[in-house]
Amino acid sequence: MNPQVTELLQSFETDSKSPRLKYNDFLAHVYTSFDKYISLCRSDRMMNKYKQMRNSVLGYIAINEKEIIKRL
Repeated sequence: MNPQVTELLQSFETDSKSPRLKYNDFLAHVYTSFDKYISLCRSDRMMNKYKQMRNSVLGYIAINEKEIIKRL
């Protein structure tokens, strides 16, 4: 599994009980986590780096949805 996804899974907490709601909450967690990094960056180069990283992680999560749901 992607090391970034593993790190985000460890920092994720939710009160939802349904696996689908947990997955949706996790997607929101990933997006907001990277959004914090992006908002703290001053240079466009670093912003683009984190935006590309966010997009690749979200793509990985979308492709491996069933595995992510199992780990939540």
